[in-house]
Amino acid sequence: MNKKTILYLITQSELGGAQRYCFDLATDLQTEYNIIIASGSRGRKGEIAKKLKQTNIKYYPIPRLKRVISPVQDFLALIQIIKLIKKIKPDIIHLNSSKISILGSLAAFISKLLIVNCPPLPPQRDWRGRSKLLIIYTAHGWVFNEPLLFYKKAFYKYAEKFTAIFKDKIICVSEFDYKTALAQNICPSRKLVTIHNGIAPIEFLPRQEAREKLNLPENQFIIGSIGNLYKTKGFKYLIEATKKLTDEGIEIATVIIGEGQERKNLTELIKKHKLENNVILAGRIYNAAELLSAFDAYVCSSVKEGLSYTIIETMLNGLPIIATRVGGNPELIEDGETGFLIDPQDSLALANKIKEIMNNPSLQQDLSTKARIKAQEKFNLEKMVRETKEVYYSFFR
Repeated sequence: MNKKTILYLITQSELGGAQRYCFDLATDLQTEYNIIIASGSRGRKGEIAKKLKQTNIKYYPIPRLKRVISPVQDFLALIQIIKLIKKIKPDIIHLNSSKISILGSLAAFISKLLIVNCPPLPPQRDWRGRSKLLIIYTAHGWVFNEPLLFYKKAFYKYAEKFTAIFKDKIICVSEFDYKTALAQNICPSRKLVTIHNGIAPIEFLPRQEAREKLNLPENQFIIGSIGNLYKTKGFKYLIEATKKLTDEGIEIATVIIGEGQERKNLTELIKKHKLENNVILAGRIYNAAELLSAFDAYVCSSVKEGLSYTIIETMLNGLPIIATRVGGNPELIEDGETGFLIDPQDSLALANKIKEIMNNPSLQQDLSTKARIKAQEKFNLEKMVRETKEVYYSFFR
């Protein structure tokens, strides 16, 4: 029996949640499927391409595919994706991130129309064309939930709604996203399924070694956070919370691991608050999760999330966590049980929760134990892969 071919499409090549999701699925499934990954932005110079060099998984760049909206570039990217589909002839196209959700599903639909001499699918599955091409989309948090201008929110919502017509299944990484899709009438419930992100066990570095790698003092209380430097990560509120604590004379340092277009703005904010000695923008670090032991507490300050990989990693590490009440965060963190939840964009509440954790070592231990158990049971990679394979299998039985 010939192995079926899966083409994973991602908008950007820098490592984030969607890229990690595709890499984990691809490496786990490569013995059962022919796997190909394609992405835009930096292409072969991007992190996902470099990481794939260590595997036998094929990679293709889509040079015209960019994160920002550009009618000309987007049209050219659409053409490139259609050509790639024609070249590869995949059985499954698995889309990841909002931009590729729109362009990729359009490209796949057009490709279906261009395919000839294909046997028809059963009527309940094929009313658009005569191709066996299956289109899956994983929504890593709906982009219209981001703090965007009204017209941008409307554009993304209706673009997702329109292109959902061409998709056979939409995987939501959280129940929040599943319910959002239903509330916004993105598609019928029969097209939706929730599959939580999962991760493999991690070998965390010992605390002292992790601190040495980050050049951190041994005895200072350190807050950590990991993520691309995007506005949606809400790092400015974490910096403002750090300012409030230092103004009270509390000895604390905040380390943010990640890179992105917000670096300049965040650097200026740090200088404005005179926090050069208290806030470190550590840049992008390969396998950053191994360094979680360097921190005393972890903060997710996002204003929009799907289902955060870094929170799951932190739960496994056993750090006390403070997270915003957005996206799938409440499915990971039970307030007061496995961590703390606060409203987004509330630096004062964040500062107060940090103080509460600092002043209560027994609370830290209690939160950590419960979080670690929950992560091991509910958010493991084996479970995510198994449930995703079941989606694939259901269309080819």
